Amino acid sequence: MADTHHLVKTILIPQVAELLMKNKGLSEDEALKTIYESPVAKLLEDDSMGLYGQSALYLYGLIVEE
Repeated sequence: MADTHHLVKTILIPQVAELLMKNKGLSEDEALKTIYESPVAKLLEDDSMGLYGQSALYLYGLIVEE
């Protein structure tokens, strides 16, 4: 099951980065840095939180609200 969560996160992170680049005008590096330095990244790593099951748009919203 953890492998499935990892695969989902592998798909979600680039989608969130795309949203940050499109909506906030960030470069790819800036977008990825924003994601990985956010508290959401730590929560995303914790499978018990279930954030891997949320949409990229939901995660984007959490990041920009910080």
